[in-house]
Amino acid sequence: MISELRGTVSQVYPDSVTLDIHGIGLQVYVTPGLLGTLSAGMEIHLFTRLIVKEDGWSLYGFKAQEERACFELLLNVKGIGPKLALGIMSKLRPDDFYKAVLHQDQKALTGLPGVGKKTAARIIVELRDRIGLGMSKESGQALPETDLESEAGVALQALGYSWQEARDAVKKAMEEHPGSDLETLLREALRRLART
Repeated sequence: MISELRGTVSQVYPDSVTLDIHGIGLQVYVTPGLLGTLSAGMEIHLFTRLIVKEDGWSLYGFKAQEERACFELLLNVKGIGPKLALGIMSKLRPDDFYKAVLHQDQKALTGLPGVGKKTAARIIVELRDRIGLGMSKESGQALPETDLESEAGVALQALGYSWQEARDAVKKAMEEHPGSDLETLLREALRRLART
């Protein structure tokens, strides 16, 4: 796996750059936003993801690890390939994309290039659990109540509870234990659900 590259931009194309690394030129696909900041002769450090397919190998590069993580997450959604994932990331920063998924904001997602209603719904269904359970672990911080409530609800639905059951249990747990972190909130909500 090629996970990082440092080199000099030797060519800039409409959707990619050629990166010169000690005399070896590698083509790297990047977002339009990043592409607009690059020019020949620039030194650059990219976090990369190598995609291997039958018809060839392709490298995708990002300025930050968070962007690469978001790109890799998108690739888990059925029907989303590297080019579409890159297009989505050209319009939404990772944190804004995560919020749109957690809040099931189909309007924000259907406004992205190549994303219709069906794709937006699939993104929400397939990624909200991963995003919800991953955000608090990575940040190590308590989320605002709305995000915390949403995360706990999504986690309970992943365990098989209905949206209504999850929402009611989380709301009661939040009322009885204000200021709780996600783990405590889930434990209290599950305790309440076990009694019903």
